[in-house]
Amino acid sequence: MDDTDLELLLDDLDDYVFEPNAWDFAVSMGIGLDPEKDPPALDELADAMLVWAQGPVLERLTDDAVERLWDAELEGMVREGIVQLSGQDGWEQGGAAMLEEFDRDPPRSEVAREVVRYLAMQVGGADHPVFFCLCCIEEMLVRADPAERRGHAVRVAILATRNAGVPVAEVQEALAGAARSSPVERLGTAERRAAIRTRLGRLGELATESMPDLAVELKALASEPLPDSAEDDDVWQEACARLLADVGRPDLN
Repeated sequence: MDDTDLELLLDDLDDYVFEPNAWDFAVSMGIGLDPEKDPPALDELADAMLVWAQGPVLERLTDDAVERLWDAELEGMVREGIVQLSGQDGWEQGGAAMLEEFDRDPPRSEVAREVVRYLAMQVGGADHPVFFCLCCIEEMLVRADPAERRGHAVRVAILATRNAGVPVAEVQEALAGAARSSPVERLGTAERRAAIRTRLGRLGELATESMPDLAVELKALASEPLPDSAEDDDVWQEACARLLADVGRPDLN
């Protein structure tokens, strides 16, 4: 970028006027999850947000999630959030329009739908470390040799650890007895390993348009025969490593 380009960029920034949209309002309200109620209601929409799904799929899943989640308490929090943000400099005009639309039909308003998507994003975000990036894996797959693609996709298994439903106490016992038996084998029942692959398959289906290379690999992982042994199951090994790290070294996550 030369001096002329920089001057033009700075001029554009000087002319920029912030006009908050419904997503800006949803994020800035800071509405947090109800850990008991929200994750089950937002499960599939959370996966759609993880893979940046768009179009009819996202709209359908948002419809379903709003229907399950919306109640008087959430409606009150969203309305209060719009009112509070509308009092801030630069938010007044957008806030007035947002509140008018919201009051006509709260659960079907754009801001309500974005709040539910933001909550779903929080659910999905809890499944991975801060710097884990599905878009980055997609980019690696685009450039990867065919023999390397599966290895990149297997990394996504860390997102599915909760689907295995392994109690923390059982992980602790497996860690304590690691010298006698492998935690990977001890924890890796066929049911748990199948649950990991089922989640990967759903992510693959939802990513068909937004992350097509990753979608192909995830659907392939979901459909392949389950290895007889957990020690031979690289998908489970990836997920199990995350499980063990969460319990053994939670400070790293």
